[in-house]
Amino acid sequence: MSTKIWHDSYTENWMRAFPLGNGRVGAMVYGGPEKEIIEINEESLWSGRQIEEDYHASPEALAEIRRLLFAEKFIEGSKICEDEFLSDPSRVRFYESFGELTLELQNDGEYTDYRKELELSEAIARVSYRKGGIGYRSETFVSDPADILVHRLRAEAKCIVCDVKFERAQDASSAALDKNTIVLNGQLTWMEHKDYGKGGEGMCFGARLDVETDGEVTPNKKFLHIEGASYVLIRAAFANDYSVEKYDIDPAIDWKGKLLADIAAAKEKDYETLKAEHIAAHKAWFDRVELKLSAPEHEDVPTDLRLARVKEGVEDPDLYVLYYNFGRYLLIESSGKRARVPANLQGIWCHGFTPPWGSDYHTNINLQMNYWPVETANMSEAFAPYSHFMKMNSGFGVKTAERLFGAGGWVINHTTDIFGRTGVHDLVGCGFFPLAGSWLCLNLWEQYEFTGDREYLREILPILKGACEFVCDFLVEDGEGRLVTSPSNSPENSFRYIDPDTGEQKVSMFTYGATMDFEIIHALFTRTARACRLLGEDEELPEKLEAVLRRLPPLRLSERYGTIAEWIRDYEENEPGHRHISHLFGLFPGDQINERDPEIYAAARRTIERRLENGGAKTGWSRAWVINFFARLHDGENALYNLRCLMQRSTAENLFDMHPPFQIDGNFGAVSGMTEMLIQSHLGEVEDRVVELLPALPEDWPEGHVYGLRARGDITMDIEWKDGCVVQAVAYAERDTVLRIKKNDRTPVSAEILTVGLKAGVPCRIV
Repeated sequence: MSTKIWHDSYTENWMRAFPLGNGRVGAMVYGGPEKEIIEINEESLWSGRQIEEDYHASPEALAEIRRLLFAEKFIEGSKICEDEFLSDPSRVRFYESFGELTLELQNDGEYTDYRKELELSEAIARVSYRKGGIGYRSETFVSDPADILVHRLRAEAKCIVCDVKFERAQDASSAALDKNTIVLNGQLTWMEHKDYGKGGEGMCFGARLDVETDGEVTPNKKFLHIEGASYVLIRAAFANDYSVEKYDIDPAIDWKGKLLADIAAAKEKDYETLKAEHIAAHKAWFDRVELKLSAPEHEDVPTDLRLARVKEGVEDPDLYVLYYNFGRYLLIESSGKRARVPANLQGIWCHGFTPPWGSDYHTNINLQMNYWPVETANMSEAFAPYSHFMKMNSGFGVKTAERLFGAGGWVINHTTDIFGRTGVHDLVGCGFFPLAGSWLCLNLWEQYEFTGDREYLREILPILKGACEFVCDFLVEDGEGRLVTSPSNSPENSFRYIDPDTGEQKVSMFTYGATMDFEIIHALFTRTARACRLLGEDEELPEKLEAVLRRLPPLRLSERYGTIAEWIRDYEENEPGHRHISHLFGLFPGDQINERDPEIYAAARRTIERRLENGGAKTGWSRAWVINFFARLHDGENALYNLRCLMQRSTAENLFDMHPPFQIDGNFGAVSGMTEMLIQSHLGEVEDRVVELLPALPEDWPEGHVYGLRARGDITMDIEWKDGCVVQAVAYAERDTVLRIKKNDRTPVSAEILTVGLKAGVPCRIV
């Protein structure tokens, strides 16, 4: 199984650096042979703080907006919404880099034999080269057990000459306290801005570095100068005063005490002990899944060169395996281990102080996509930060629901941060997305489906019910006996319509009754109703929700193209190749669109094909979504084709996904898509799901195995196949349960549905 990313040349480029993490602390290792740069991030270092958003909405304004939308006066309705519903401030602030650790090497001579690698199975970055006939080697990791970054540089002789620094370009100062210690202390500040709000002071933060060496050390104000060393060992700790329980800054947090304690504890252990404990803790996560395709592994070829060959059209199936392992690794390192807040648009790795889109949380697909593979690819514990995020934001969203919409329950729109912003941000056309919270609930539900944990279900039921309450209050009659959402949009997409008064053709994002809304509501209501019945709570709510579902507009086909209609009416698409394909939510991640309705199922395929024919899936995350779509359509060839396109068009040399620029959801979405190609378990009813093996296996993957994938119902599967057919499948369950496997043309089982009783902890060979 390929687990190593490596380069044989160096360029000082953040997009060629290798990511490390322990959930809380992230690091990007450049691997410089003359100046090593390690950029540090900490998951909660954001500018801003918790604020009270100002809204100007009123019931009268909402009623007028709805009147205009029903009359197809979309531009006029949008204008009122912009004036009345946009939050003040209208944008969330930024996730920021923590600082840079640098080792400026002053050894003369050209370097040769360069190699930089990231071993995913150990979460260790290594760099080696020769200079002046002497070999140099470094190792870097971010320890989960010790909660520190560790970097060690060694040379074959006592010849290392370097300056060790830890600096931040703004809001902080550094100092060398003695021959072994560098500290950084800072407080985030920001200027007043019409979009971001008043200026102010935010989190206090800092770092403490312990430097151990056998060389001669000279403190020099901000850094340590080292000469004549054969090794330099750095233990570095990072902290701030953010409280995940308050979702705000907490001055009572003794973050400086944490720095001292972490360094003191780490100094009690030698390097090899720290390293061994780190590897063992990491493997407890990473080794749960093993994917192997029968194909050359090309481990002797640098990864960037392998990627370049794929971009030229050369097939390299094992590179997909490496990409899959990298995606799992990224989610473990950014949301597992010590993580407290969810992975953002860039995981926990960002460059500088104003990263793209602020590295915030986009909730009209991106945050949700980050967690699509968390259950199927066997990383369930990495979901804990998301669960806490939902607990906190559903609380903050109660005020927003009441003040903006006069509704009960809770709501969140299309962007938020770690301070609980839930209003309408950015622009009304894309920022107004009150069904975001309902979509976020689907990820919550999925953890229950995969684990079967009734206590967890009891914990999340109030969140689900609150989302349902908001939707019921938000829905309005459309004059045709239907209940619809209004206002609404199909995330970030626009349509053309004819102004009823002027006859002019106009373009709008803003409307009522976008198809995606009803698919999301279907997913939310059906699952909440099921949860109530499973737990024996609120016996009247399921019937109420089912009555509402019967009044929603059904999925319908576009008369123009035979695709699934994206809006309440058959409007012409303004951008037929748009990156969002929101009206296929019901195909994936939902399950409303499936082979039980052949007409809709076929229309879903035509919808994807039309998008792609018109240049769709240009962004990495959008292409990853398409992989999942084709997997659900049992089309392995097109799933693989789009995986190949993702690698060719939207993957950087360090295998980061490119929107462009870097956006991590494409990495996570691809892991989900590849997993869906190998196992699915969304058909059937809750607690009676049907598992399907190799539902979208492409012909180019005729032989291989995958161990450790998860299916709904708390089931783990090991699958081996040859000539496209399953030759062995073993199921494991944490509790007594019943496994139902759907017959697949490639799977030699004797019945359409094979039913097997599983005993807790007892492996059961199915095939």
